[in-house]
This record gives sequence, C-alpha cells and structure tokens, in this order.
Amino acid sequence: MMPLVIGLITLVSRRWGNKTGGLIASMPWIAGPILLFFILEQGKAFGIRSIPGIFTGIVSLLCFIYCYARLARRFNGITTLLISYVVYAGVALVVSFDRLNLFISYFITMSCIGLVLTLFPVASQQQVPTKRLPYDIVIRMVIATLFVVLITQIAAMLGPTWSGILTPFPIITSILAIFTQYLQGSSAAIITLRSTVMGMFGFTTFLFLQALLLPMLSLGVSLFIGLIINGFINFLLYKLTSRIR
Repeated sequence: MMPLVIGLITLVSRRWGNKTGGLIASMPWIAGPILLFFILEQGKAFGIRSIPGIFTGIVSLLCFIYCYARLARRFNGITTLLISYVVYAGVALVVSFDRLNLFISYFITMSCIGLVLTLFPVASQQQVPTKRLPYDIVIRMVIATLFVVLITQIAAMLGPTWSGILTPFPIITSILAIFTQYLQGSSAAIITLRSTVMGMFGFTTFLFLQALLLPMLSLGVSLFIGLIINGFINFLLYKLTSRIR
C-alpha cells in the first residue's frame, strides 16, 4: 500500500499544486495502517491506549514541520531535515499526553495546530526553476515503505505509548519536504508544509474518533467513519482558504 500512497501524493502535488499535495499528505495514510496493525496484532485495547501517544507525536510533528519551514531558506534539505528530526525527538521526550484525559489531549493538540499555523512563515512569491531527479518517485516509495515496516516491527518492544508517539513520525512529510525543497525551492516546501499542518485538524479528529468509536463499533466501520470526516474537514479547509486568498 505504501508505495502506491507516496506515488499518488507525488503525482497529486505535480498535477494540482503543493497546497493540495500537503493536504492529501496529512491524511492518515501511515498512521491509519499502523494503528490497524497495532489492533490486529495486539488488540483494540493496545490501539486505543496508543492514541494519546499519537497526540504527543502530532505535537512533535508540528514542531518538526515548523522547524523545517523556518530553516529551509537558510540550509540545504539534508541539514534542515536532520535538525528538524532532533527537534521532533526532543519534543517527544519532553511532552507526554499519556496521563491526560482524551478530550484534554485532543483540545491541546488542536490548539497547537492553530498556533503553528498562526506563526508559520510566509512563502516567497519568487519563482524557482524546477529541477529533475531520475527515479524520484521510486526512491520516495522505497524510503516510505522501509519506515512503515520498521515502526510496525518494533511496536511490541516499545509498548503502546511510544508506539503511538512514533506513529505520526514525519515519513511522508520528510519525503515531501526534502524532495520539494530540492526540486522546487524552499518556498514550495513551505507551501506544502503549511498545507500539511492545516490538514492536521482532520487527522487529529480522525484519531480522536477512533478512541471514541472503537469500543462500540467494528474496526472497519470506525476507520471508515474517521476517514470520511477527515476528508470532509480537509475539503472544507481547502475551500475556505481558497476563498480567503
């Protein structure tokens, strides 16, 4: 599934622009399957207990994205990515929602998304010539798939909290950011990342709904309802921001 997902997001970004690509990338393409495998392999209780950890991971992911967007104009993609990974890890070690009420965790995470959007750097309007990279879609597919396999394999050793924290690890976000910066420049990367942050409203709501619905509904129905609502939120945000601009 993962090679198809990263290939699809890349093609969507090229066809409809970085803003649309960022919103599509924010969908639970990775967190959804990882949560699915958590539940299939270790039970519903494990999956539900991992969700507060995922909220912690989302806050870490927001810090990663904000750091990358701030540094993209100053450094090359690799340097920016490595510094942003350090920020992600540091926030994940310091912040923990594991003992907080689900509703409080959800509120804090949604507030952090709004704060990051408010502080996000503005992309330059200067046009940068687009570069070409042979087999870049294949490279993206391989990297994304390896990350997903690694996280699911070590879940049993980490336990639900740290498995949750690593679930929103910036796999697709990293790939989109560094490839977009290299091929189209830092401004294009900033646009993509800002749209990804905006899509976190729907992504966080998707996870919140799983914690509420999984005890009552089957796994398939719960995931389906969450995906529909996630997509609807992203669609509304896309329309709203398009009208504002």
